[in-house]
Amino acid sequence: MPAPASLRVLELYCGIGGCAAALAALAAEGAAAEVAAAIDVNHLAVAVYRHNFPHPAAVRTLESLTAGELAAFGGDLWWLSPPCQPFTRRGLGRDLDDPRTASLLALAGRIGELRPPYVALENVPGFAGSATHARLRATLDGAGYEVRERLLCPTELGVPNRRRRFYLLAARRGFVDRITPSLPQPLSHPQGGRGAPPPGTAEPARMPLRPLAAYLDPAPAAELAVEPTLLDRYAGAVDLVDPADPAAIASCFTAAYGRSPVRSGSYLIVDRGPDGLPTAARRFSPREILRLLGFPADFTLPADLSLANAWRLAGNSLSVAAVRAVLAGIPELAGAPTAHPKVPGPAPRPGATACSSGDRRPEGRVMPG
Repeated sequence: MPAPASLRVLELYCGIGGCAAALAALAAEGAAAEVAAAIDVNHLAVAVYRHNFPHPAAVRTLESLTAGELAAFGGDLWWLSPPCQPFTRRGLGRDLDDPRTASLLALAGRIGELRPPYVALENVPGFAGSATHARLRATLDGAGYEVRERLLCPTELGVPNRRRRFYLLAARRGFVDRITPSLPQPLSHPQGGRGAPPPGTAEPARMPLRPLAAYLDPAPAAELAVEPTLLDRYAGAVDLVDPADPAAIASCFTAAYGRSPVRSGSYLIVDRGPDGLPTAARRFSPREILRLLGFPADFTLPADLSLANAWRLAGNSLSVAAVRAVLAGIPELAGAPTAHPKVPGPAPRPGATACSSGDRRPEGRVMPG
């Protein structure tokens, strides 16, 4: 029997390669998938992408891609992870009034014109119910796609890191209609409307949470230490986690980590005083953040990448475990079981900083769990 044709993926807004890493993990377990091309406007992100993946990656504004250029890639799945700022409080939530939505709106038009078999999108929860979301849904619904949407956090997959995101999966070929114990139950539509699960559907147990300590560097760099004045100044505002606590969960890391002292990620408690209160803390390293995101042990950062840029790129990336879970709804990728995400082990390459020990019709339906 001939081998099944490989699913060709067009990775748009590719960043440092979160989708590519998820596809590689699925392919290693039997799924037939390959990245046809990866495109992003960020030069640094594409440099890191090229550092780790062999397939073509280009720096380009997404809205400048013509229908002919997109068709030439032959993508069966278009992966989209557009800018989230138009849908966040920090980004002022300007939605369609934010020029950063222009590329997604342009791509929505291309989707309506070319109608690839599958479309997938990731963004912050605030994307759901936005005017931009409505525009995309109108295009997908009008083009005859079946659409499933959900909110998913890595903690549901056993990863001790909060990164709740909105995911959309659209198909012209249908989905895998099964619920496996290894995936969380589909959630209702983020705005509580269409896409709600059937009444009385039981929610299976979530995966056991792995200890945060398993994701940490054995010998963290001294430059990660947090100034004592910062802890005093922002006492009660900074999120401190104890690596010795088996139930510890790190908060969501953003591109502002290392620059903004609050609401950009957690700090690790290093020492406590006689009263038990934290007296010393450190930041997470980019390697630790990327490990929490699920990047493999052989994923590395260029040696000349600054710490600040490494934090920024990691904070802008994806949860590989969550992307795997979402893409498992595609029949061509469903052959690979979604297991408990592995903690990458040490495998640094010479001259690089390793991520190991040693940074979105028929009526809409929810995704299969």
